[in-house]
Amino acid sequence: MKFNCIKVAGGSLVPADEIAFEDAQALKNNEYYEVNVKLNQNYRLHSKIFAFFKFCAQYYYGDQEVTKDQTELVRRNLLISAGYCKQVFYNDGVSFEVVPLSMKYEKMPPEERQECYRKLISAAIKTIW
Repeated sequence: MKFNCIKVAGGSLVPADEIAFEDAQALKNNEYYEVNVKLNQNYRLHSKIFAFFKFCAQYYYGDQEVTKDQTELVRRNLLISAGYCKQVFYNDGVSFEVVPLSMKYEKMPPEERQECYRKLISAAIKTIW
């Protein structure tokens, strides 16, 4: 399980946002956990992009309550519409599925990330609005 934390006065690590807080709630008290600490390059911008996906899902689905699965579907479709995807072929060698690429910071250099964000916004304007 991975979630984002922020260091506060006194040296404690606390969940960085609501999603991280929900993930941290799944951890049991008085248990030992191994922690691998990595510094996110621009966590706030990355959070804003995922808030953008949630906003797009809420607009797309209208008045109904939007679930995480629906937001994930909108994220996947926007990444594919933006061209940030790859084709994965099945065993028959003819049929394939288009899958979005990962948006992890470790996998994207800053220039590629900037271009991806620009294309995501353009794809949202074209497909959702």
